[in-house]
Amino acid sequence: ECLRSLQYDDTRYDKISGEHHGSLEWLWKHPQYLQWSASATSSLLYIEGKPGSGKSTLAKYFEENLLKREPNASSSTVAHYFYTFRGTVLESTHQNMLQSILYSILKQDESAFYHFQKEFRDFLHHNHSEWPFESLKRVLSSFANHPPTKPLYLILDAMDESIEDNRRSIIQLLCNLCSEENPCSIKIFLASRPVPELKHHIQEYPLVITLQDVNTHDISRFAVCFLEKEIKLTGKILGEAADYIIRNADGVFVWVSLVKTELLRLVETGCTDAEILHCLKNLPPDLEEFYTLMFARLEKGHQRDIGVGKKLFRFVMFARRPLPL
Repeated sequence: ECLRSLQYDDTRYDKISGEHHGSLEWLWKHPQYLQWSASATSSLLYIEGKPGSGKSTLAKYFEENLLKREPNASSSTVAHYFYTFRGTVLESTHQNMLQSILYSILKQDESAFYHFQKEFRDFLHHNHSEWPFESLKRVLSSFANHPPTKPLYLILDAMDESIEDNRRSIIQLLCNLCSEENPCSIKIFLASRPVPELKHHIQEYPLVITLQDVNTHDISRFAVCFLEKEIKLTGKILGEAADYIIRNADGVFVWVSLVKTELLRLVETGCTDAEILHCLKNLPPDLEEFYTLMFARLEKGHQRDIGVGKKLFRFVMFARRPLPL
């Protein structure tokens, strides 16, 4: 009954792109990660990154590979939540995050119900239609006294996409859970673009990985792979194209993915390798300009296509819920 009361929305996780084969292996050897992982006390690892740098992919990769790569985590409870403002209205809320995390913990470890008992009794007594936000916070806060023999991993992604209301109090709650004074063992893996509240509170937790500073090798592997196998470049032009992409990506995987789409379009129109390289060097150097190019291209299309495009764009922008593909 308690689990049923914690029902939540989660459409984001399955939509996150998987990692390119062989990428993200650096995580398990990164000094900040190793220090966080080896700590006998609760601790927080902050993954900071630009838009499009691969934070969500990294968080999902970590969640999917944690138990395989860290044998000591086999007895742990692992709960995740991926905020998004592109899903349902609830998915950017801290209420939904708390219900998701607590649902996952209780489903994996029924013995943890004693953390819920008092608040759940109040929930039933007052006949609430949904859990009060402060009750959920108190339940999660109580895990500060969870037995250290049952470690807990919390994986949170895209804090920057969460609603601003109560964001500060949630960040403070997470930091309190990681206090060295607590007897529990809680490891928090938190990924986000820089946000002021997070930057302020995170100062006392020095374990930070800045994603665009460490993903150059992964971008290189991805770029060389698609340039060779899909664009079919070879020799000097292959090397020059790969070097150009790596230099200009600036740690942003989404930009590289858009470049790939553009180059595939050129291949389909019969462009030579030299023409493809020339066009590559004239593509917009950042995401915002790339999106501007895409809209400009739409405006130059057939009048009927423009009308259809505008209508579809309105449907997507003003839909009350995510539209199925």
